[in-house]
Amino acid sequence: MARAPSHVVERGAAGTWLALPGFGAPHRFGTKTFLSKANRTIDGVPVVTANQVHKDGILVVDATRRDWGTLQAEASAADADALAAADAGGWIGVTTADCAPVLFHDPDGHAVAAVHAGWRGALMGIATTTLDCLTTRFGSRPDRLEVAIGPHIGVCCFEVGRAVLDLLETRFPGWQRWIERCSGGRGFFNLRAFLRFQLEERGVEVDRIHTVDLCTRCEADLF
Repeated sequence: MARAPSHVVERGAAGTWLALPGFGAPHRFGTKTFLSKANRTIDGVPVVTANQVHKDGILVVDATRRDWGTLQAEASAADADALAAADAGGWIGVTTADCAPVLFHDPDGHAVAAVHAGWRGALMGIATTTLDCLTTRFGSRPDRLEVAIGPHIGVCCFEVGRAVLDLLETRFPGWQRWIERCSGGRGFFNLRAFLRFQLEERGVEVDRIHTVDLCTRCEADLF
């Protein structure tokens, strides 16, 4: 039986992007030709992003104000690697290169979140901290959340050294399950599997975690 594609390619005024057919919230994972910095809008609505610093801070966006231009300006000055909002009615987002973009959607409470998860943020728990924000601030249930993990550097290319390996060994029993081809103090980190583990441990259902199975390093022409 043929495997269903992990994503579809779509095109519009903002450029070319990828989307996950099984993920319920409107979303776009950008490519090289998507959403230029000079025009950070989709369908005329500004995309609200924060100043990303590779940590675990979350910015809650007050979407009830509906003044998305002002929200965008305020958010861009805030240090945060995740944004969350309820019933947004607009766009929140993160920017990534080889780090993982992670999206959350609560189909019951209509809360959403966008997360920038590199190895630093992932080891600090940015994904689970965002999950906690959705449950405490918006009443979301982990087992009802949908999660989408977008394109990022794959285990095929993500070679790390002692800075990452030592943190994994110190904080996460069984850390070897996320490292391949490990020797001489270096190994290849499976960031996608690590993020999935964190989310599943906190109650997100396995079949509600969707992934774009592409490596940004391998697919250099696309990303």
